[in-house]
Amino acid sequence: MLATLPRILPGQTVLVDGPAAAVLPTLTPSLVVRALGFANVRPLLVRVQIATSVDFGTASIAVDSTFTTSDTTIAVQITRVLPSEGTVYWRASVQGTSGVAAESPITGPRTVPAWLTLVTPNSPTGDIFDIRRPLFVWKSARIAPATGAWKYTVEITNGGRTEQATAGISDTSFRAATNLQANTSYRWSVRATLPNGENVRVASLASFLIVDPPLPTTTILYQNFPNPFPSATAFSTCFWFDVGEPGGAVSLDVLDLRGNVVRAIVPALDGVTQFAAGRYGRGAPGAGSNCDNRFVWDGTASDGRTVAPGVYVARFRSGTGAPTFRRILFKGR
Repeated sequence: MLATLPRILPGQTVLVDGPAAAVLPTLTPSLVVRALGFANVRPLLVRVQIATSVDFGTASIAVDSTFTTSDTTIAVQITRVLPSEGTVYWRASVQGTSGVAAESPITGPRTVPAWLTLVTPNSPTGDIFDIRRPLFVWKSARIAPATGAWKYTVEITNGGRTEQATAGISDTSFRAATNLQANTSYRWSVRATLPNGENVRVASLASFLIVDPPLPTTTILYQNFPNPFPSATAFSTCFWFDVGEPGGAVSLDVLDLRGNVVRAIVPALDGVTQFAAGRYGRGAPGAGSNCDNRFVWDGTASDGRTVAPGVYVARFRSGTGAPTFRRILFKGR
């Protein structure tokens, strides 16, 4: 019992409505207390308790709130986060000015969602990336706006030594700020903190490994994209190409159908023609684009004028080998 209650008059009933699902949808649920039969004994003293044990022992009390109201239907927003992944029960009592009181039935058990869960990389057997700045993703259970907002600190470690740490993150994803070392094993963790200082730290189940992607063995020009262009989402068309080991000299030109050079893509203004073995044209991780702006064509000639719409040809040559051609359709401006 909440306390030694005075005599309950006939017709006086207290009910508590709350989330019905076995797992709460939030760490700070809303409850509605309904006091029936108390119409003539207001104001009312209302007490709401949430505990982690069905006997509501003192040590198990997570929320214990008492307030006075003239309403007989009372919305109660819990603002203190309940224990992560705990089991909880709730009840309420209502007492009028005449001293009579009633207590609600106990509701529960209900399971509290985890405060913080790492999503990826978080395989129990480890993860492998062939990019130097992988994306880290986690999630937190919902909380009431009155509680505040989570702030996160992400830490990446190597052999227990901190390699990168970033605090004050509001989002639930983070891309490594600088390149991580290849052929190196790392672990990561997130600490979630509330405005009142309550916090929880979760570390990855296993390590993740950064590896160098295998170098291409073949030199190839892929089909440009988008094609035709421009499109609703792209002003230019993008060229991807691979240079096989051990690398070599590369040229990439846009030709008209008469075979005249309209625009040189490689070499560009930097004059670079020698390329080490690797993959080119892809956007950098985290750049928000799958295209490297060094290897694009915007439909202009070498003198800056916009060319006429129509069919053009990309000519790609590596060393003294035979050229490769790809058809380009420019829709015009």
